[in-house]
Amino acid sequence: EYQRIKSLAEEEQERQQENLKAAASSFANYIAEEHQEEGEEEERGEEDVDISDLPSELNMDKYDDDDEDNEENDDEYNDEDDNDDDNGFAVLPEGDGAFAFEEDSEDEDAEDDEIRPTDSLLAVAMTEDEYSHLEIQLFTEDGTLYVHHDITLPDFPLCLAWLDCPPYQNESGVQSNVGNFMAVGTFNPAIEIWNLDVLDPLEPTATLGGEAPVKKNKGNKKKNTPKYKPGSHEGAVMSLAWNKSYRQMIASASADATVKIWDVTTQLCSHTFNHHRDKVQSVLWHPEEAWLLASGSFDKTISLVDCRNGSLLQPVPLPSDVESLAWDPFSTNHLYCSFENGQVMAIDIRRLGGATGTNNNRFNRQAILLQFQAHEKTVSSIDFSSSVAGLCATSSIDETVKIWDMHSSENTDNQIKPKNIFYKTMSVGGLFSLNFSKDDPYLLATGGEGGIVAVWDCDEQQLIKDYFQDRNITTS
Repeated sequence: EYQRIKSLAEEEQERQQENLKAAASSFANYIAEEHQEEGEEEERGEEDVDISDLPSELNMDKYDDDDEDNEENDDEYNDEDDNDDDNGFAVLPEGDGAFAFEEDSEDEDAEDDEIRPTDSLLAVAMTEDEYSHLEIQLFTEDGTLYVHHDITLPDFPLCLAWLDCPPYQNESGVQSNVGNFMAVGTFNPAIEIWNLDVLDPLEPTATLGGEAPVKKNKGNKKKNTPKYKPGSHEGAVMSLAWNKSYRQMIASASADATVKIWDVTTQLCSHTFNHHRDKVQSVLWHPEEAWLLASGSFDKTISLVDCRNGSLLQPVPLPSDVESLAWDPFSTNHLYCSFENGQVMAIDIRRLGGATGTNNNRFNRQAILLQFQAHEKTVSSIDFSSSVAGLCATSSIDETVKIWDMHSSENTDNQIKPKNIFYKTMSVGGLFSLNFSKDDPYLLATGGEGGIVAVWDCDEQQLIKDYFQDRNITTS
């Protein structure tokens, strides 16, 4: 796609250059004709005008000599200008004509498109007045946030997953080099993968699943049931997760109650899991055991799947519909879940029962480490800082973000819960999503129902900075 657009741009540039040359040639011919006509008129004037009767004090016989002196002075002045390096202009010859351009001028758009090493990029999916699009926003070191470029989406977006694996193979049939891609799940069963390194792309680099192309029957006016590509979801795609170890793998969760594993290099479904009985809201790979996948469903269970052989650990019963999942990066056996009823639960996966179908498959209540009321309304997202031990943030429909220390608990209202260090009203409406930056341990972003993204560097609060200053901060 990039090569096609580049080729079109080069062809358009060649056409413009040809038009420019033709215009320059026409203009030069026009100037030459004007000069020729003026010379002929001067010759006729010299022949027709008799100055012998004019008064001698007018010195008309020396009139042409004065003009020649002035022309010589003008030539000297123009030569000085041509040698002046500070005038800010240069002359570009083109055929028989010449064009001036500002030598020091800069394209402001090109400067805005530049991404510096100190900048942070934020992917935002939104719908405004039935127009759905993916925005790549740039957050500068001085705190400026603006849209770098955007991509039009075919349907209402529900989830995103970044990946560095190009969704194709090279000519030798092996995995290609590193890239910069975004997988997008929508109400449409197809998963689109877009190349973020291309400004204003016209179509996705690859599509996983979706409706299969069918021939239209002119005689049949009935609306046919859609036919899907082999392995495709048949409902909205509600969650996506990229596997950082097996870079070609993406997991997807759908309203059709299935979880699928995709190979993006072949764009085919590798496996389908049917262990849930209702919509699957969230999927998440384990940060260290890359073969272990967690999934949360509206059937009020969380399941852990061993993708090496397809076996399932004993499902965990939940108090409400699950909203999001997060692994603690400093205690990777602890899985955190947020719920529609405003609660948060922490599970120690080492204490779960054995695989389903075995003798040791009873759920162990001791696997639940914590279960507490985090917000008054739905906890839409939960995420951990990758560099500060215990630092966790939750976002809610109640418009607030809360900062927690998940490695320290207290007894509040006869309930054991982690310490709530701080909370902040983000003023962008009910919050739908939240993520910590992987490069800045205290920087987080959240998206609200008002269609606005709020970025918060939470260590600007002295209370938060002082509380976590002694924690082990590592380079992410």
